[in-house]
Amino acid sequence: MAKTISEIAEETGYSRTTITMVLSGRASEYRISTRTQKIIRDYVDEHGYTINQTARNLKTQRSHTIGFVAPEIANPFFARFMAHLEACCRSEGLVLITTSSGEDPLVEARALQSLLERGVDALVLAPCAPRPAVSAKKRSRQTPMVVIDRHYPGDNTQVIASDHRENARLLTAAVMSAGASDMVFFCGHPENPAIVARIAGFRAAAGEGENARLLTAADDSVAAGKAMMQTLLEAGGALPSALLCSSLLVLEGALQHFRRTRSVVPPDMIIATFDYDGFLELLPNTVIVIRQDEEALARAAFQALSDRIGGNVAAEGTRTVVDAELLYLNAPA
Repeated sequence: MAKTISEIAEETGYSRTTITMVLSGRASEYRISTRTQKIIRDYVDEHGYTINQTARNLKTQRSHTIGFVAPEIANPFFARFMAHLEACCRSEGLVLITTSSGEDPLVEARALQSLLERGVDALVLAPCAPRPAVSAKKRSRQTPMVVIDRHYPGDNTQVIASDHRENARLLTAAVMSAGASDMVFFCGHPENPAIVARIAGFRAAAGEGENARLLTAADDSVAAGKAMMQTLLEAGGALPSALLCSSLLVLEGALQHFRRTRSVVPPDMIIATFDYDGFLELLPNTVIVIRQDEEALARAAFQALSDRIGGNVAAEGTRTVVDAELLYLNAPA
């Protein structure tokens, strides 16, 4: 079993200071003899060496951990964002602690409190509901935090996000240019500010009316997608020439229900959604996707946290917009 500095000191007879200087590469600076260095290094080579993290944390006033509260880890966007954020943390010797709120404000509040009690150095949050306002004086003493993907009005925390309204407008315009004469937009969790913006972008491109229908469900989930598809099919009438979905989870549920009840999704129906996943390549339909850059979002969030930890605090309400990409999959030649 690896030894701590205290254990190495006890078993070799040298002081903790001497051992620390040898292990940190500063032995020559403190004129520690070659013989002493060899004894200590031989001992460490045989038994190993571990940092007493608790003692280190108390000394540095840091835990070397970052907390991330996601709405739903099953959402491919948040899963990929988490992977990139973890890579950023690892490159700086930090550990990422991740949990999910399940889009429940009470669960989110408990998760944040738990991470704070564990002494994380900073927090990344994709909020599922508006958060209580905090005074500037109190906020200055808080653990550094950035918000990603969604931003509720009145929250002055620094936010890193895509331009959801403009992306939805571009996606809808691309669907119309691809030949869709009428379309339906399935939206889960319509109170989510990212979805509010996507609905606004959809309306900006498609307008109002029967040729641009909107269906909503209370949550962003596979079950919500199934429920909205069931509502659409039970209404009867001709199927729309294009189906837009506010997330991959909603799209997955919609396609599952359609295949279960109608066997085959019409190959001439245009499918459009936000965020990319490999299963989209398997659809025979023309698929148009807004792919957010999860790596760029993660890097921007990590840089913002690093700045805050270092004392370089951005102005209240600072917003960093990360560009997304419009993709065409299986488009006809």
